[in-house]
Amino acid sequence: MTPVRSVSVLICTYNRAGFLRDSLGALLSASRPPRVAVEVVVVDNRSTDDTRAVIEEVAAGSPVPIRYALETRQGKSFALNHGLRVAAGDVLALTDDDVLIDPEWIVRLVDAFESRDITFACGKVLPRWGTLPPPELLTRRGRDMWGPLALVDYGDDPLTYDEETFAWRQLPIGANLAFRREAVHAVGGWRTDLGKINNTLISGEDHEIFFRLSRTGLFRGLYEPRAVVHHHVPAGRLTRRYFRRWFFWHGRTLARMNSAIHPHLDWSRVRHIAGVPRYMYRILLTQTWRWLRRLGSGDALALLSEEVRLIEHLGYFAECWRLGGRTAAEPAGTAGGPVVREGVPA
Repeated sequence: MTPVRSVSVLICTYNRAGFLRDSLGALLSASRPPRVAVEVVVVDNRSTDDTRAVIEEVAAGSPVPIRYALETRQGKSFALNHGLRVAAGDVLALTDDDVLIDPEWIVRLVDAFESRDITFACGKVLPRWGTLPPPELLTRRGRDMWGPLALVDYGDDPLTYDEETFAWRQLPIGANLAFRREAVHAVGGWRTDLGKINNTLISGEDHEIFFRLSRTGLFRGLYEPRAVVHHHVPAGRLTRRYFRRWFFWHGRTLARMNSAIHPHLDWSRVRHIAGVPRYMYRILLTQTWRWLRRLGSGDALALLSEEVRLIEHLGYFAECWRLGGRTAAEPAGTAGGPVVREGVPA
């Protein structure tokens, strides 16, 4: 295994100066592995609050270097690619501006890379609730709908990722994820048509990159349950309205990721109707029937689950129509070009 000599912690931020201050404070008080140089890179994605002043203030008294970078193109992937260009670490450790890391987070991630031949490592993303959630949302069935909350808990045992166990539903998310920097360079960084473009809920940048790692033989990772971060979940995310909105935009995200999700399909031979793959009409009808069957069942969580899956499909159709069927091929240059060696709600 290749030893880790340096780590760059990368945070992309937009108008969350108050949260960012707390996130940086947790980072700077965390344990650091001996003989491993640690730096923090904060990419400001065109904030209009006092983000830069907060970064400079914290940096002035920091025991580790904090580097400020400004990315004026709006979108998380633009910010991630900017951070990739300026980060110097062997390992690029990603977290968010509303996350508090556990004191041993950096140590656990470095241990993962030094004990295994892997290109990425991840861990739990546990909640800091802005308000108490409905109890149903904390059940096993409820956790299957945690996508809008950006939470991850795959259990207390390590999980190995490799080509044979590639699982779309259990991929890491960017709030707690680290890469060998050379692996991200090898696949060209993050696709810039994904990742909260222009403050929308288009996402997928932190999942799509794994499909490219897989295509290039670099999909080797570890879920380390002891590498824990705590993500702020505002009360506004615990509503049916937000869940519906998030799943609609997730459907639009999936439409943009067709070629990544189905890399072995010859899209030139897939029949389309009004810009949508023909097989999706059958899936939409099936999901509509599943939702209709749940109406009046009394199981509010099951009904919501079927409803948001239906909304997700509608979002997929909407994005296909917007793109006019241009979903078969990965957009040219969207990875940012060459890079230098994102209970039941009330």
